[in-house]
Amino acid sequence: MIYRNFLFKSLAITFILLYLVAGLNFLVDPLQFYRQAALYRPAFSIEQRYQNPGLVRNYSYDTIIIGSSMTENFVPAYVNKKLGVKSLKLSMSGASTREENLIVQLALNTGKVKNVLWGLDYESLKGLNDRVTNEDVSFPYYLYDQNDYNDLPYLLSISTLKSSAMALRNNYQQLPIANPDLDYLNNWNSSSKFGRDGLMKMWQDEQTKKKTGVKIYDKMDGSFAAMQASFDQNILPLIKDNPEVNFVIYYPPYSILRHRSIFEEDPQLIYSELQMKRYIYTQLNNYTNIRIYDFQGDKSLNTRLDKYKDYSHHSQEFNEIIIDSIARKDKRYLVTPWNMETMLYDLKTQVETIDIGKL
Repeated sequence: MIYRNFLFKSLAITFILLYLVAGLNFLVDPLQFYRQAALYRPAFSIEQRYQNPGLVRNYSYDTIIIGSSMTENFVPAYVNKKLGVKSLKLSMSGASTREENLIVQLALNTGKVKNVLWGLDYESLKGLNDRVTNEDVSFPYYLYDQNDYNDLPYLLSISTLKSSAMALRNNYQQLPIANPDLDYLNNWNSSSKFGRDGLMKMWQDEQTKKKTGVKIYDKMDGSFAAMQASFDQNILPLIKDNPEVNFVIYYPPYSILRHRSIFEEDPQLIYSELQMKRYIYTQLNNYTNIRIYDFQGDKSLNTRLDKYKDYSHHSQEFNEIIIDSIARKDKRYLVTPWNMETMLYDLKTQVETIDIGKL
């Protein structure tokens, strides 16, 4: 009898504590998953896969910006001014097309989306077509579905409780809050060091490693077949099934060092990427709600090593060039049936013939 009473009291206390934790987390809602914060000054989480669903559900927009860290330096206010839209940036560092599909679908389900600006990286297409990031924290599928009854991992999370407590403390004590501005959330332009010297050192270090037989680009399946499967499952259906939504896909500029480095390790990886561009265009060419821009072959972008912090990540200046070009439908970058093969050939030739010493 004593044991039974103890067990009953323990369970009762446990349920009460869980109820209190869930109640507090629901009321404060630090990720703004249920509602936009009104009772306190919100701090936006840098855990993009956790923060983005709340932004999608509760913020106002007609345009979403999708992509990996190459899209993080877009400033929505600049995008809005140039394109005449109300944009919400939903970047995910290291995103796969599966993760991008989930956030796009969630946004489409709100009925608010008129335009999707999608920065498409080769890396997001590589690997398994259902690949998600589970490195630091598990991918929160429960935040991306339409089932409100499976949100307990959010409501009962110690991490959520800490964020709730911090939000209340900061509001009560009027303390400065981190990441208060959506326009510059996860924008790394001002905190990064760009320059040719850093890239050339990276190149030389890489050359030394390769002489010992080290492989750098074999971590994921970069074959055409793998990328094709990712596109067919995660991108094509969204465009096909939403004819009322305008999609703009763009291939972000990378430094020529990125292309050449991959080419030297395995030329077929580069040829597969070029083949994938051709495949994407042929699959989408008959849809009227899609435009594709390709910035990768422009020498004024891919050889400007002073504008990169590594082989792929460019400065905010290039993000603005991308938006300006899309706004005026710049024919240098807009892919058409008449220039697609020329674009592919030009980039292929650059990669095959570039003299790194002359950069």
